Amino acid sequence: MLNANDTLFGQNGVSALFHHASEGSFMPRNRLIAVREYARTLCLAAIVSVASAGATTAHAQVPPPPSLPGQSDLGTKLANALLRKDAVAYAGLLADDLQVYEEGRRVASSKREWMASFGKKLVAPGVQFKMVSGYSSTGRLLFIEYFSSLASWGRTPPPDCCWSYDAVAYDVADGKITKIQRLRGGDAKLSDKDMRNGQ
Repeated sequence: MLNANDTLFGQNGVSALFHHASEGSFMPRNRLIAVREYARTLCLAAIVSVASAGATTAHAQVPPPPSLPGQSDLGTKLANALLRKDAVAYAGLLADDLQVYEEGRRVASSKREWMASFGKKLVAPGVQFKMVSGYSSTGRLLFIEYFSSLASWGRTPPPDCCWSYDAVAYDVADGKITKIQRLRGGDAKLSDKDMRNGQ
């Protein structure tokens, strides 16, 4: 016979019921079926629990570190300054000791030096700047920038004129842009179809 602790859903219920059944003790058929179904449910629940725990661990991602204070606002101001061709606003975002690199080669060692060349390009009639996409990580802004000077040439632009998509990284510290790294991306933007892994 079962003792008081060996209830159907008690701590020892399942093992005790199977033990008494295996010894030939009498057990109603409907109760034996219930015990077997209960044991099966426990097994399935255990399997699902283990699988879920493994999936949660495998897909858990550490959140990225936060941006620096004011970094997002700086990115917005930068995009607006380029779009509006506002050299004064653009220069106000740069640190005095700014370092600028193009294709890995340093082209400017101060804000004054960089604005002497890029500032003229920024405000030139017919020159267009546009941010295609932007990204942010701690201390860095990354933009895909579109530049076109085609309109500045009127009806007879030179053969190799005059647009590009560039990847530009802006390092940020103390609310200012301290370093700019520019990589020329190309003259044509890939279509969405080209970006679908050949599908």
